[in-house]
Amino acid sequence: MAFEAQVLSWAGASGWRLERTGPLRRNIWPVPRLEFLREGILPPESWDLILGSCALFVSYEPGRREAVSSKGIPVKFYQVEKSAWGFAQIAHSGPADWVACCRDLPGWDVLPAETESAAFARIGLATIPPPERRPDILLGIKTE
Repeated sequence: MAFEAQVLSWAGASGWRLERTGPLRRNIWPVPRLEFLREGILPPESWDLILGSCALFVSYEPGRREAVSSKGIPVKFYQVEKSAWGFAQIAHSGPADWVACCRDLPGWDVLPAETESAAFARIGLATIPPPERRPDILLGIKTE
């Protein structure tokens, strides 16, 4: 997607670590919006200034890290500290029912987990690629 590449280029020029997340990361298309995960936490007013002044976007939702391109493409930004990056990438890649199963596993949110592989290791799993994430593959793993 050309617009996705523009957003990633803009982020890189801003010195941001930004990665695709959401359904698009699971190779699902079309998606209701583009979703990205940003390393580091900015307050809502900073996001409003950044999104409001970025030429890629014609509008934004104040305080929500959401914007819309001139072609009507909605974009949502999530943010997380580096130490929790792996868990955030799992959580924001979904699907929601699969993430709910992961959150029930011992070790969820035990930091640091700066990569997805590290986060998977914390919950006792080998890394599972985003397109293969389904709740049924976790049923035999869940502990009470």
